[in-house]
Amino acid sequence: MKYRYTGPSSGVTLADGTEMLLWPGSVVDLPEAHDYVKTLVALKHLHAEPDVTIVSTSRRKNAGEEKLEVNSGS
Repeated sequence: MKYRYTGPSSGVTLADGTEMLLWPGSVVDLPEAHDYVKTLVALKHLHAEPDVTIVSTSRRKNAGEEKLEVNSGS
């Protein structure tokens, strides 16, 4: 799960041996079930980041929305 870390500069070694440095304001991907992660969440040093998916949308003009502009010369 992705979290935003707001505690002091720190580090953690996960069960698989992965070492993570934790910097204030950084977004980190950590396992929810890890005991230290649960502790940091309880201390309010980790805050869940919302999943952000960028969706590309295209805008089409419907025939009824198009306007015809007519200029008459003088």
